[in-house]
Order: sequence, then C-alpha cells, then structure tokens
Amino acid sequence: MTPIQQLLLGVGAKKKTYVDDVFSTYLYKGNASTLSINNGLNLSGEGGMTWIKARSNGTYVPHLYDTVRGAGKALYSSHTSAESTSSTKLTAFNSNGFSLGAESDVNDSGHTYASWTFRKAPGFFDVVTYTGNGTAGRTV
Repeated sequence: MTPIQQLLLGVGAKKKTYVDDVFSTYLYKGNASTLSINNGLNLSGEGGMTWIKARSNGTYVPHLYDTVRGAGKALYSSHTSAESTSSTKLTAFNSNGFSLGAESDVNDSGHTYASWTFRKAPGFFDVVTYTGNGTAGRTV
C-alpha cells in the first residue's frame, strides 16, 4: 500500500477524539426507583465526573460525582455541607453512563433533571485529588 493510500484509509493515523466522545448533556425524568442513564460515555473504564441538577425543583442542590472518589460520594457546589456519602443517589459508573438509586435529590418521581458528564481525556478533563495540610494559600 502506498503512503497516499494509507493516508486516505487512515492507516496508522491517530484516532481523533470528538466532544461527543468525552462530554454529554443528558436530560431525564425521575422515577423514584433505580434508573440507568445511558449517555454513551465509558465512565467505569475511562473515568470522569457527573454533575446532576434538578430542573423542576429548586430546593434540590447540585450533586457532583467523580470516579476517583467513587459512586455514592457527592460533592456540593452550592450547599453548606461540602460532601456526603449515600448508597441511594448515584450508585454506579458504567461503561455507557451511570446508574441512580431512588434518592429524591437525583431521581424524584415526576421531577426533571439535567446531567453533565465529563469523561477523562488528555487535554480535555481530568480528576485530581489533593490532601491539604491546614495551611492557607495553597495552589493546586
């Protein structure tokens, strides 16, 4: 095969990463039971983060879950509590999205929700951890 043929066929070329490969906005309606969100992102194999926000109930705070801390470990972006652990909210990271339990903050019957999922990818998104030492003014 000539170099021109290889170029036209993409032989030896790097696989391109598109935004659909690493990011998803997914809207869903809660059912107060278990719910699988299939957004096409491999979180269990590649890692990443999901941010969930109720659209139809303003009292439910946004929840952020990442694969480093694990399913069930929520961070809050607009609440006095920094984090919580629950087995009834985000219950698993899957090869095609994530699973939810019956907790109303993320899956209340009749309420609508938005989720934004970021899959780990070089040059796009990563999850990092930091353990502080009690000294103010640190840069991460």
